[in-house]
Parts: sequence; C-alpha cells; structure tokens
Amino acid sequence: MRTSSVQAGRRWLPVLAAGAVLLFYGTARADNLGDILVKKGLITPEELRQAQEEDKQKAAAQESLRDAVAAKIPKWLESISLFGDLRNRVEGFYGHDYHAQTRYRVRARVGLQANVSDEISGTVRLASGDPNDPISTNQTLTNVFTRKPFNLDWAYMTVKPGKTFGLQPGWGQILIGKFPVILARESELVWDDDLSPEGLTEALNLVEQREGFFRSFRLYALQWELNEVATNNDSYVLGGQAALDMAVGSTATWSAFFGDYSFQGMNRVASTFISQFSDPSGATANPNFNSSLANSNDVVTNGKKLIAYRYGFNVINFGSEMDFPNPAGLGIPAGVYGELANNTQADKHNSGVILGVGVGKAGKDWYHNSLKNPGDWAVTYSWLWVEKDALVSLFSYSDFNYQQVNSTQNVTQKGSTNVTGSVLRLDYELFPNFQLTMKSAFINALDRSIATTNNGNSGKPLIGNPTLARLQFDAVLRF
Repeated sequence: MRTSSVQAGRRWLPVLAAGAVLLFYGTARADNLGDILVKKGLITPEELRQAQEEDKQKAAAQESLRDAVAAKIPKWLESISLFGDLRNRVEGFYGHDYHAQTRYRVRARVGLQANVSDEISGTVRLASGDPNDPISTNQTLTNVFTRKPFNLDWAYMTVKPGKTFGLQPGWGQILIGKFPVILARESELVWDDDLSPEGLTEALNLVEQREGFFRSFRLYALQWELNEVATNNDSYVLGGQAALDMAVGSTATWSAFFGDYSFQGMNRVASTFISQFSDPSGATANPNFNSSLANSNDVVTNGKKLIAYRYGFNVINFGSEMDFPNPAGLGIPAGVYGELANNTQADKHNSGVILGVGVGKAGKDWYHNSLKNPGDWAVTYSWLWVEKDALVSLFSYSDFNYQQVNSTQNVTQKGSTNVTGSVLRLDYELFPNFQLTMKSAFINALDRSIATTNNGNSGKPLIGNPTLARLQFDAVLRF
C-alpha cells in the first residue's frame, strides 16, 4: 500500500510542477516553460494540457467571484474616493538671549469626495488642530498624552453646469459651503494655506489650450461670510481675481494674477473676537474672545476694550511666476516668483511683498515645492516684507510671526504683519508620496516702534529686535 501511494504521488508531481510554474510565472510565460518541460521529458503533453486547463478553470472561478462581489456593492460607492495626508514636524525657535523652544507637531487630514455626476460633487474633510484657529491645522504634542481634536475642515459642493443646461463641460464651477482657497497664489502672503473660507467661490475658464503663447485665462469671484449677525449687518469678504498662463515656446512659462478683496464689517470682527473685555474698565470678560486669533494690525481701544481696526481693508493683490524647464542646459528646472499686496484703505504701513527663486524638480509653484517622483528635489529662497496694515493678519501666513522669549521678557507680536525676513526651503521625495522638507525662517519685527503684543490690547513693547530663527523639519505622507 505504501509503495503504490508513493508511485501515485510521483505520477502527480509533474502536473503539480507544471501548475506551480503556471501560477508563479503567469500564463504568458508558462506556455513556453511548459513546452520546455515537455521537451526535456519531465512532463508529458497530456500532463501539460491538464495543468493548463486547471489554471484556466481557477482564473474563471476567480473572475466569477469578483463579478459576484462587485454585483453586491452599491453603485453609489463607485463615485466615492478617499484622500488625505499626514505630516510630522519637529520645530524649534532660537535667537540671541532667547529661551530656546522645541516642539513636536502633527497634522492629520482625511477627506471623502463623492463625484455624483460630471456636474456636481461633494467634498468633506476632517483635520487636526485647534478649532478656534482658522489658519493652522497643526496639533502640538503635549498635555500628557491627552486625545487631540479632529474638526470639520471642508464641507462643500462643487457645481459644474454642463450638458443639463446645454453648456460645454469645463467652462466653470461654483463652490458652495466651507472650502479651500482655489484662487491663483504664489505664496501665503494674503491667504494662509490652511484657511478654509465659508460662502461661495465661482470660477470661469475663458481660455484653456495646450498650444500657442496664450494658454489659459480664468476669472474668480468670491463671497465669503465672516460673521453672521441677526441684529446687525454681517461681516464678509467680496472680491475677484483674474489669472492667466502663457508659454514662450519651450523656453519658459509665465503665469500672473491680479485680485481685489474688500473686507466689510471688520470692526465687528475686532470687537467681537479679538477684544478681551466687554467694557472699557476691563472688569467684564468678553465671552466671544478668541485667543487663538493672531492679530497684529493697528486697532482702536476704549480703555481696555478693543472697539475697531484703525483702518479698513481693501487689499489689492498681484502675483507672477516665470519658470524655465532647462535654463542652464543641465536638465534642471528653475524659476522666480513674487507677490505684492497693498491695502488701499490704510494711510501708511500698507504694503507687503514676497520675492523668491527656486531650482530643482518641482518645476512650478516653487513656494510649495510639491514633488512627484522618488529622488526629486527642490531648493527655494523667499524674502518677505510685510507692513503692519498691509493685510488682515487673521488670515495670512501663520508660520511667519515674530516673538521674544528670554530672561527679561516673554512677549509676542502676534500675526504675520510688521515682519520682515527670509525663508530657505529644501525638499526631497524619498518614497512615492513621501516628502521630506526642511525650512529655516529668519524673522525680525519690521518696525519695533509700532510693534505691540497681546493682540494690541494692553500690549507690552518689544525690547530690542534680535533675529528669530524658526526651523522646521517635516515628513509628509500623502494618500
């Protein structure tokens, strides 16, 4: 019995070997390998045919199982896609006679998009960070391992009217709800990357082509609600932007935009959210005061009560970028970029500028250096000069503010105005969708005589103006 069993097993060994070859190498290569086994006398033609037939039956069974599973999945799930990213950051603050600070931070964002049709979709995203801070989704790792908040960051519909109205697809879109800033930008000079406005944004694509000098021309309109008040006029932002892209043959590409943003009802924003007190004496705390709102604009006070901004805000914004795919003949792209802002309603201290240069594989949008392929790298340098009332500091660049913490004082000029300095950035794509970034910012108060702290409310004066070095090391995983 044992001998016959062994012999029977040996008869099946060639078939099993052929099947293993088919399974390991795939059908395309298995036919050739099977023929080689037949020629060498290791298996018979009948055994090869039997193995091939069994492989076909297994493939058919697997396909039938996939079809059965797919048939049970609701069709609406096909329209849903997930996206997100995770960033880990080590950040340090250093300066002369400065109490050095090092902190660890995370940013976690996960979203869902439902493309219901070619004409309408919905997007929802959750993000980490302080829910009272509109310009940061960073979460500092502190407070003895306590749970960290996760908040509604985006919740909007995108409407792209098309065939239903007899219109050509891609001519424009409307964003409704709480959404990202889709305006053309060269930096965070006016709008921080983490800002999620609320209301409506419309985009109109007038030109879109791949050939010729004039490549695209787009118009944007925005109606953003800042604060709704039932018993008074609302606070809001109205504005628009024109953006275009051009190409000078294969030598260079050029993009530019011009925007105008009008902020209405900002005094109610100031008195409601950045005033610490409800009365001039400072005896009564303001229940709506938001200490996370970083303001460094000029304000008007009545005793300890903040009642208004000194100036209104109508910000004119211009930006441009010139990119060269191979300027030095080394196959390495390079480019220059810049952005200007001017508040037409402020009599002085009303301008801001950022200028930068980049080199590497980013190829475009040097300020962000979003890389694609492993091994890609980019280096950029930016210089900033932002006067105190050039823009609304509540909504601008959150990582560029000035502070002093040393043996004699602990004061901070909050916000991203009345500052000047430079930023050096290096990026490297280590793995697919995994980018390493190092940023070094060197910051000074632009005008110490008008610098104030504590949101301009009972602020302390800055003493001296030593350079603040702010270093960031990031690891970003995109999915």
